[in-house]
Amino acid sequence: MLASARMPAPAPTHVALRVAGRRVSRACPTRGRRIRAASSDEPSTADDVDEAVATSSDVHLACPVCLRPFKGTTRTCVGCMRSFPIDGGVLDLCLDAGGASGAYKEPPAKSGTRLFQSELISSVYENGWRQSFAWAGFPGEEAETAIAMEYMIDAGAGGGVILDVSCGSGLFSRRFAASGKFAKVVASDFSNAMMKQTKAYCEQDPTLRAKADGVEPSLLFVRADVGRLPFASGSLDAVHAGAAMHCWPSPSAAVAEISRVLKPGGVFLASTFLDPTAMLGDVAGGDAAVAPLSALFKDSGVGTGGAFNQFFSEPELKDLTTKMCGFENFERKRERQFIFFSATKPRR
Repeated sequence: MLASARMPAPAPTHVALRVAGRRVSRACPTRGRRIRAASSDEPSTADDVDEAVATSSDVHLACPVCLRPFKGTTRTCVGCMRSFPIDGGVLDLCLDAGGASGAYKEPPAKSGTRLFQSELISSVYENGWRQSFAWAGFPGEEAETAIAMEYMIDAGAGGGVILDVSCGSGLFSRRFAASGKFAKVVASDFSNAMMKQTKAYCEQDPTLRAKADGVEPSLLFVRADVGRLPFASGSLDAVHAGAAMHCWPSPSAAVAEISRVLKPGGVFLASTFLDPTAMLGDVAGGDAAVAPLSALFKDSGVGTGGAFNQFFSEPELKDLTTKMCGFENFERKRERQFIFFSATKPRR
């Protein structure tokens, strides 16, 4: 049974939460008319961009070099003049897009990042790999989707724009899009192989194919680096990362980027793996009781390599989101080594 630090929400227009033992309330954001990103040739300030997209239900993509929003439907930056290609229906907004890296080579990626760039792994991800997470307490993709949907709707993201970052094979992206609860769903991953697999799965579903191929598509595919998200500041209602953070090269840089692209009041939701000492904490009086053992475990590097760059403790995740990156209202559900948490970006 999942242990939760969350209280059920009452009426849909007013969300009640329990945060650190106290009950707080916040009103859900209202939806306004669609407003596109600033299209002036002059660079926009972060505040200008935020105001332009604050009530928008469009996806406001931006140059990963300059972070300037693109003008209209063009994918050429008016600042650095870089253009970005579409390959197989996937828009590539990584710095190395279109072979731009040339002779340049990044230092070797950590194994958890490198592994999922394999076409073999992308092909088996939903055929046994993801299901194997049950050993750690992950309740399964349907239950995890329901948890994420509940949190996003309660946070006011319904009818808005959501990003499923590090989406893998689109396991959750497809379910979010099929729900019809959001104006736009962006499926995004750094791995070319995973993005191709995501697109292929969506092509097999007539409903999702229609959402992706319409005149104004509500399902988009964008290759992106979570450490340099190609979206306008303050433009997204929710960012979801399912079983992904343990693969990120720098979780702190990624969460800071997620905060940047979220609208005020937007919600960040993620699931990941706690270190094994969390299970001892469950029976020994809490995380504080096993904190020294947890630190020893993580410092040792035991269990990392392969799919795991690192494991987390709940206090780490709370400090990363709230103290380091300015989120608030940290809530979580956990079972054994599984943790699902959410945190909101403060309103102005």
